[in-house]
Amino acid sequence: MPSLEELGKILNWSACRECGDCLARCRYLGLSREEAISEIKKINAGLPARAAERCVSCYACDAFCPNGAHPYERIHYRWNARYLEKGLPARASYLMPTRRPNFRQDIAYSAEEKRLHEAWGADSPPARTVLYPGCNLLTMPLLMHPVITDRLPVWGRWELCCGEMYFRMGLLDEVEKTAKRLTEYYAARPVDEMVFLCPAGYNMFTNVLPTQFGARFSFKTVPFAQWFLRELDRGAYRITDRLTGSVVIHDSCHARVLGDSFLGAQRAMLERLGLTVIETTDDRADGLCCGMAAGCTSYSGLDIMRCASRELKTLDGAGADEAAIYCTGCLIQLGIARLASPFGRPLRHVLELVYRAMGISVNARLASKSFRIFRGIAAHALPRYLDPRRFRL
Repeated sequence: MPSLEELGKILNWSACRECGDCLARCRYLGLSREEAISEIKKINAGLPARAAERCVSCYACDAFCPNGAHPYERIHYRWNARYLEKGLPARASYLMPTRRPNFRQDIAYSAEEKRLHEAWGADSPPARTVLYPGCNLLTMPLLMHPVITDRLPVWGRWELCCGEMYFRMGLLDEVEKTAKRLTEYYAARPVDEMVFLCPAGYNMFTNVLPTQFGARFSFKTVPFAQWFLRELDRGAYRITDRLTGSVVIHDSCHARVLGDSFLGAQRAMLERLGLTVIETTDDRADGLCCGMAAGCTSYSGLDIMRCASRELKTLDGAGADEAAIYCTGCLIQLGIARLASPFGRPLRHVLELVYRAMGISVNARLASKSFRIFRGIAAHALPRYLDPRRFRL
């Protein structure tokens, strides 16, 4: 793992002018400009800072920084030191991708879902252009339909996790191990283009793993929305049942950091389907997290649900017919929060809207999947909430 000095050079920390923009704009900290300036000065000096303790790991401060100085990574570098000193609380074990049981792999999957897992997990790529599933799509494999996979086969398995959860928790040694493992795995397998439905996976493979952790990939990385728009322009797909109505978009944390090109492609795709996109009252960069990352600091389910409920309220208040979500992880998290407030706007993955515009009906089974994950967390994590024991990966 890079030293603090090496990481500072990689992430342009010397460009920080301590203007406080990154923390003053934070939707969760509630700091005044003076407080924000004071807090970023403390963080830069390595002093205790309440901003670092209260951060919900939404990543937006990197998008807010006018100088590209990556304040988020400076904050979560501290969490790595905390982990090395104290380990993780017992209740976090069920949420770790490499621990068994965990909240994704050990829920009940149908025979059809298991068949898809097996088919996607082949050791060799089925084509030179493939879709990386990531943990979130593996959790909801029925989102994929042959109309897409016949042209864009899915290739990946649980063991090829991009390490995003570790990154957001500040477990930087684990991210470095992930970078090495993925570099070695893909070096021996011929792929020209890797398409990412998940913005987290796209950002990790495109920016985080290569820039901060030395990963090297020979393939081109492409977001799904850009790939689909390209294929539409080529005539590979046709919109046969042009949609009507409106959608409000939930933007993921990684998407805000990826910027206007990524955010704009999501909207352009939905508009090509015939939908009217209604924005929330927030600027795109100032949107709210789905809540999943809120557990990365305190490992608290209450923090996660509080943040998720806040975003649901924002989406429901936008006045659109449906909420469109392109991050499958965000869909799952907001689906869990929706169990507690079932009468708001329907949550739709963008793939469901794509299929609808092509005359295809797909049941993603969000409610049942969300309930299974919630039940698993309730059974495995909540009973250990007050367990004082700690562990390391």
